[in-house]
Amino acid sequence: MKKENFYYEIFYFILFLIVLSFGVYIRFDDQKVWKENEALFFYKGEPLYSEYDSFYFARYALDMREGLFKSGTIDNFRFFPDNSSQAKLSDKESFAPKYSLSGNFISYLFYKLSTITGLSVAWLTYYLIPLLSVTIAVVLYLYFHYLKMPFCGILGGLITVSSPMYLGRTGLMRLDHDVLNLTLPFLTAYFFLRFFRTQKDRARYFWIILSSLTLNFYYLWYAHANLNFVLVLTFLLAYLWDPLKAFIFKREVTYKFTRKDYFFLAILVLPQIWYLYIGPYHLYEQVKTLVFNIKSLTAAERLFKDFPNIFMSISELQKLSFWEVISAVTFNKILGVIGLISVFFMFIFHFRSLLFLFPFFVIGLLTFFSGARFAMYLSPFIGIGLGYLVYLLFEKLFLAIGFFKEEKKQKILIPFVGFLLFITTLYIQSEALRILSTPKILVPLVKDMEWIKEKTPKNAVVWSWWDYGYAFQLYARRATFHDGGSQGSPKTYMIARSFATSDPKEAWLITSFVANYGLTGLAKLLKEGHTAKEVMENIRNGLYQKPIKTPIYWVFTADLIDKFGWIHYFGTYDFDKKEGIFGKIFVPQCKFISTNLIQCPQLNNTILDLNEGLIRIANEYIPIKYLYYSDGKTIQSKKFFDQGIYTVEIVKTPNNQTGLFILESPSEATLFNEMFILRKYDPRFFELVYDDFPHMVVYKVKSE
Repeated sequence: MKKENFYYEIFYFILFLIVLSFGVYIRFDDQKVWKENEALFFYKGEPLYSEYDSFYFARYALDMREGLFKSGTIDNFRFFPDNSSQAKLSDKESFAPKYSLSGNFISYLFYKLSTITGLSVAWLTYYLIPLLSVTIAVVLYLYFHYLKMPFCGILGGLITVSSPMYLGRTGLMRLDHDVLNLTLPFLTAYFFLRFFRTQKDRARYFWIILSSLTLNFYYLWYAHANLNFVLVLTFLLAYLWDPLKAFIFKREVTYKFTRKDYFFLAILVLPQIWYLYIGPYHLYEQVKTLVFNIKSLTAAERLFKDFPNIFMSISELQKLSFWEVISAVTFNKILGVIGLISVFFMFIFHFRSLLFLFPFFVIGLLTFFSGARFAMYLSPFIGIGLGYLVYLLFEKLFLAIGFFKEEKKQKILIPFVGFLLFITTLYIQSEALRILSTPKILVPLVKDMEWIKEKTPKNAVVWSWWDYGYAFQLYARRATFHDGGSQGSPKTYMIARSFATSDPKEAWLITSFVANYGLTGLAKLLKEGHTAKEVMENIRNGLYQKPIKTPIYWVFTADLIDKFGWIHYFGTYDFDKKEGIFGKIFVPQCKFISTNLIQCPQLNNTILDLNEGLIRIANEYIPIKYLYYSDGKTIQSKKFFDQGIYTVEIVKTPNNQTGLFILESPSEATLFNEMFILRKYDPRFFELVYDDFPHMVVYKVKSE
């Protein structure tokens, strides 16, 4: 290597190290806030997880440690009562969730590392996730350094590790697939590239074996056979490139397959056969759904189609505007658009070199059509496009107009311009420091979940909203009716209905139905010709009433107040109109400015006059319907105006703190409000067993 080239290599390597350091730093920088809030963010000396699915993977690691995890067996923590061998839609289709190593390999790795190192899974997450998250920058650097376009890899890595979407999915204490969901397919693509660019047989065997091992690991990690199939398909396309060209252009095929070629293909494909056969079908289904918006309903979905679609409430599934997509990738829209345009030119001029990455570029582009969850896949390509801008200028545009033709000038100017672009991008992406990863559950709630673990029977089941389903399974070690992977069933609607109704008997009957019949019983009724509306009416009328044999606990948690809008929407869903009513509970920061006068700065300095029963906003007066005061034991109430649409509630917590709640009618009449906020309940159906409002309130459901 020439001395001059050696210095360039050192220069590029230093920029690469800056990218790695930056990616790790913006994640570990959150530690300052964590340490400042140690009393809330750390429980029993361990950090708490910052993402809902992290509870799931941590729980699986715990199940492995306790000997509960056996691949292929039913997971009894999830989806009660359909977590049994009897829970079936038909002879071929079961509702029961099962343990599987594929897709949960992250749990196995962290369980094994915990066993070897003596560190808990939580502490391993704390230290390893920020480090693993920047491995994509390593792969991008290797890939494009090999193609002699190092700035593509450097800027691709920089944009990726600091993009809002990727950072949000690989932040501190986020134990999830996403930390390697870019690294593994891009690494496989790099191994493919090296295989095709290498002439020596021994080296080719080395690269093809690495490719095969990485593909297997990728499937164990993520369990998306369609993505592995696409990678193998690009390999086959590259392998057959010349014969295909000859066939298309009707030329004579000069290359013939040898025994060596069959060995290469066998090494790559045969170890993948155990899962690869389902890849084409899954790919077909995803293309049909995500690209053409044609969804084939499963037998269960067809059967339950009249129940509301819960997925409309999940933000990452919602479509984004063009500028929202760009903002999910970079902190500067102009930079994002330039990178996006530039990468299109790169695929035009270097398609064969980028063939193995092309499917993931397409996945990234799906962000513009199918939802925010794909933005993570777009991040590398916008960064790669920014890096390619340097080469596009000097190797295409400037040459076309006669500028900088001399190789010596290019050698000087390309690193210089690339460095300026790198510094600019680094400065812009430093906005990532403002993104903070914090726990999804704080210490008081973890303590409350442990109360459930210690004070309820082992066969008890938690009746609550789905978001904390995985957390209850991890910390309370109790089964749940639904969770973050099973929220799409009618059981979610029924739980919402039980919270939104004002009739405790109806709520008990719904609980009894779900606990005794589950989806299997519901499916049977629907197959007999009953409509969803009829089933719900029959439940309310007690036609399916049975004693509740399993201990069921209604659990309300503080996060549900923010989620009450959707809970009430689904709980008031009208099967004829196909819509519900959004519930509204406001929890403003307010203060008493005199006796019975409350000022709320967050609500445009709204004044609540509790003497006259009026809400004053600017010069407008809105009548209050009810005023409630609750200390958790007794409730005092006052009615002001029949025509009022707002109810004001002043509630004291067990810790003697005071909270103010403003509810828009009909939210005040729901069991959610009465049993959670006011702690008012019907003892014929429920028993209050634990009150740590606002963190958690627990009721035992009466058996009859």
